[in-house]
Amino acid sequence: MRPGEGRMAVLALGGNAILKAGQEARDDVQIANLQVAFRSMLPLLDRYPRMMITHGNGPQVGNILLRNELCHTEVPPMPLDVCVAESQGQIAYLAMQAWDRACRSACREVPMLPIITRTVVSADDLAFRDPTKPVGPYYSKERALVLAREKGWVFREDVKRGGMRRVVPSPDVVKVAKEEHLRTLVESLTPPFVVLCGGGGGVPVVLSGAGLIGVEAVVDKDLASARLAEVLHADILIMVTDVESVYLDFTSERPRPLRKVTAKELSRHAAEGQFPLGSMGPKVEAATRFVKATGRKAIITSADRLMDALDGKAGTTVE
Repeated sequence: MRPGEGRMAVLALGGNAILKAGQEARDDVQIANLQVAFRSMLPLLDRYPRMMITHGNGPQVGNILLRNELCHTEVPPMPLDVCVAESQGQIAYLAMQAWDRACRSACREVPMLPIITRTVVSADDLAFRDPTKPVGPYYSKERALVLAREKGWVFREDVKRGGMRRVVPSPDVVKVAKEEHLRTLVESLTPPFVVLCGGGGGVPVVLSGAGLIGVEAVVDKDLASARLAEVLHADILIMVTDVESVYLDFTSERPRPLRKVTAKELSRHAAEGQFPLGSMGPKVEAATRFVKATGRKAIITSADRLMDALDGKAGTTVE
């Protein structure tokens, strides 16, 4: 197979695949989790030999921000955009280790190429006026007041956990920085291959007279993945999460799985409030954007049902 040949898949990997709730954030734990996820993805290369994997970074960037706070008297804290970039590099190394081991156990040799990715957002996005995305550790009210005064941070009280937590904007995706060069790179590679990029939705940047400037915000990984899939002319967008499919009435006694649905129907369900913004909402929005923009299909499913979902036996297929 020559460069540029073969079908392409963009696969968005949920942060729970890297670190599960309650687990200690050690390197070996995260590598083991990724290895399990990658084993289920390797057969996908037989159908889509050109694969791009994006990933979440919530726990990892949260720990980086916690280190910022614990060491702030000894080491200058880094801003959030730098922390997102740091998490991309950290996860890239863990992912490469896990990918090599998964390939070796399957007697395959497929290169994984990690890329630090920036995502362009608009400085005029309304999200900057109303920060809502929680990040980092919990603070006492006293410490939160100091940080709010010194840094201009916005805090919200978490009644359940007890304490104050910083909230940041989550602006929409305008484009992936240098996406045309990323497309050229991907088209030059000989399949099979995997490109790892778009970590945590990408490092958020805005365009200014001085070029691209990092901002303290968080970009949704699934929306960034939909943009990547569109500009790279991917044949399919797959979002891997911790549930087997999209459900209607998810919190009821009888949730109903959606197996095959049109983008128009899925948008209608979303407008009816079926998919909360903090969970399935962004995945549904990403799927409908990609399908409407390209006419190709998107799938939402769990890692262990990935191949079944491709055959229409599991997951949710959006067309």
